[in-house]
Amino acid sequence: MPLRVVNITEEATRLTEPFSIIELAYVDYFVVDVFVCHGAVVWHKHIDQDELFLVQSGAISLETEWGNLELGPGELAVVPKGVGHRSSSSLWSVVLLFQPKALPDRRNGDRRVFALKGERRIEKVSVSAEAARLLDYSEPSDLACLDDFVVRLSLCLGESHWHKHEGRDEFLFVQEGVVELGIEGETLSVCAGEMTVVPKGMVHRLAPSDGAVVMLLERQVPTGGGR
Repeated sequence: MPLRVVNITEEATRLTEPFSIIELAYVDYFVVDVFVCHGAVVWHKHIDQDELFLVQSGAISLETEWGNLELGPGELAVVPKGVGHRSSSSLWSVVLLFQPKALPDRRNGDRRVFALKGERRIEKVSVSAEAARLLDYSEPSDLACLDDFVVRLSLCLGESHWHKHEGRDEFLFVQEGVVELGIEGETLSVCAGEMTVVPKGMVHRLAPSDGAVVMLLERQVPTGGGR
């Protein structure tokens, strides 16, 4: 199966209307979209899905029942399911949106139908600040959790072993540098601002050029047991 490398800036040039949206990639039952935030949408909430907003260019206001945030380039926040919110911007702002496209199997107690106003706070995460921390400590940083997915930032310093993920797809978004992705006799270059998805079961390895900072979106596959 050929892999598709997606350039965010190039895809965003296809967006010509405020709040128009393009699906960029699927990771299991999650979808990664890019949309233009200009003006404001109406207040709304999603009963069955978390949403992660990551600003690529411009700036947005994210108003929620749990507080308001201003997000600039390289900053993200998660609005949990059941929390009323709206996004707005006076600029032509390009935003990545991570959300479930279909409902996964639910276990008892995992589905939250509503949230209480002001119960918690929406937190903002700076990807560049976390990337700087990685340069000092080299340990992966978990940026956010959505449903049973985790968004993780990792510093790639050397060539990885050939490996595969049997139970999950792997989303790879290069924040800084260049990653050479080896797959079945082929090598793809994934540069800063580009993404791809390695399907479950595909043997691959990563070889960064002079180090690279990458964002990963991975489903946490249960190791056993259940409720």
